[in-house]
Amino acid sequence: MKHILLKAYAKINLALALKFKRSDGYHEIETIYQEIDFYDRVKVAKTQRITMICNHPGLPCDSSNLCIGAANLLQREFNIPGIFINLEKNIPIGAGLGGGSSDAAAVLKGGINLYGIKIEQERLITLAAELGSDVPFFLYGGSAYGRGKGEIITPITLQANYTVLLITPNIEISTSWAYKNLKMTLTRKYNDDKFIGFKFHNLGAEGFRAEFFNDFESAVFIAYPRLGEMKDALYAQGADYASLSGSGSAIFGVFASKARAQRALKVLGHEYECRLVKPVPSKL
Repeated sequence: MKHILLKAYAKINLALALKFKRSDGYHEIETIYQEIDFYDRVKVAKTQRITMICNHPGLPCDSSNLCIGAANLLQREFNIPGIFINLEKNIPIGAGLGGGSSDAAAVLKGGINLYGIKIEQERLITLAAELGSDVPFFLYGGSAYGRGKGEIITPITLQANYTVLLITPNIEISTSWAYKNLKMTLTRKYNDDKFIGFKFHNLGAEGFRAEFFNDFESAVFIAYPRLGEMKDALYAQGADYASLSGSGSAIFGVFASKARAQRALKVLGHEYECRLVKPVPSKL
């Protein structure tokens, strides 16, 4: 049976600004996405119907899973018979790392390759946005600026010569909960663009702290103060920048020095679930 094996990389949000609530009920955002080399494995194969298995016992393999949604989308749009999906899950669920969206993007890429589907990138991005706001980013990968609901993507170049210490606490935070619990100190409306100019700067890790922020932190850290303590701990260990990813629960520290990151892992690894990862460079 012909099959394709893909790595579905996680992402961190180096920056995330919630600008205003739109007339459709969603929030207009700006974000800087960055892929990291922490990934799920997705194997896809040709079959006569859509089926899925997964090594994670708590993850449904039905139509509520974005992987099945991606396969259904390909079947609907291109009249393919089916796809078998084998998902090896490593990225924590509800951590703000985009694992489900990345898995769905992998199914789209794999299915298109399996069946030799010819599709323009612009149309593929439009279809991917039907599945979720983060899915289009994973079709680009690397570093990117996102706006709209996060689905309007502009690839950018950031210096990728840094190491990330990623903390993944055993806490699942739903994005819908995070939006509901925002205090719209966000009644302030950002009308100017906060982050897009950085694509011209080739910004390095040492400059992130002065320029980047995540608006979800104010709500999430009140409900989960332990996450705020993790951010503080990363700074105490010499991180050049630390932040919540997405709406959480993952916290990451950016270190321009790999040796400093390794020392931080030795200290914080006794207390938290940690790993060192690297940014995945843009394919520009």
